[in-house]
Amino acid sequence: MKHANKVVSVLVALVATVGLAACGSSDEDKTEVVSGQLKLVSGASAGDQAVSGEATLERADGGTTVSLSATGLEPDTEYVAHLHTEGCGQAEPGGPHFKFDAGGGDEPPNEIHLEFSSNAKGEGRAETSSNREVPVGEARSIVLHEAEADDMTAAGAGEVEAVFVHAGHHHEEESAPAKVACAELESATSATKPTDNPESASMGGKVPTVVIRDGEPVGGIAELEYDAGEQIRFEVSSDVADEIHVHGYDLAQNVAAGGTVSFDFPAEIEGIFEVELEGRKEQIAELRVNP
Repeated sequence: MKHANKVVSVLVALVATVGLAACGSSDEDKTEVVSGQLKLVSGASAGDQAVSGEATLERADGGTTVSLSATGLEPDTEYVAHLHTEGCGQAEPGGPHFKFDAGGGDEPPNEIHLEFSSNAKGEGRAETSSNREVPVGEARSIVLHEAEADDMTAAGAGEVEAVFVHAGHHHEEESAPAKVACAELESATSATKPTDNPESASMGGKVPTVVIRDGEPVGGIAELEYDAGEQIRFEVSSDVADEIHVHGYDLAQNVAAGGTVSFDFPAEIEGIFEVELEGRKEQIAELRVNP
């Protein structure tokens, strides 16, 4: 059953690749890794146009470790990285910072800040860990910024609870730091794996989400499998406007660009059916209803 002053901004669009490794037979021993490649985003400074690299988020033993490796940075320059709640395709890439406690502060341990300095060759690495686990689907990207000396603190030390790649910590200033690169971490996972989605309370949580980027399903066509008599529940989150059509059941809903729609209906018809972006004739999921 199977029920994406001076602060240079480079948004690293992490093309999400997901690796799941079971280190043992118990859930406590399971390790999950999501990673993506840093991609330059509009607005990056001339000195950061060659930025590339990889960001990784690993969940294991109830904790989270986030790492970042980059090249093409400005030499001997300080950078800061943070974890964000949205993907890189938003109007404001990455959206808000991820926080363990939504009403909490902007500093660790409520956020994870990766701080590092590039070497003379423009290379840099950072890694930080938290003894709390970032929920699946709630931290979807890492954004990289260049930081001022005044912004560099010992935020990477001790307990941390979220990860971002940004320039500086003081985000309540009049103007936020410009972004350099953005990396998506969770889209592929969310597209095919049931998640505890707090925004899906009306559907009881734990529903698969098919994520659409540039008119295509992230991670490929999602597989949605149910048994006859069950309740079919899933969501579609899209960065393009279109009609979502469930063939066979002949159900359709319009989704706005940047919006999400929810499907909830009984599995009364057995077989294999396409779910597609009707206007684009793009299949985004395969719905299988077993006898």
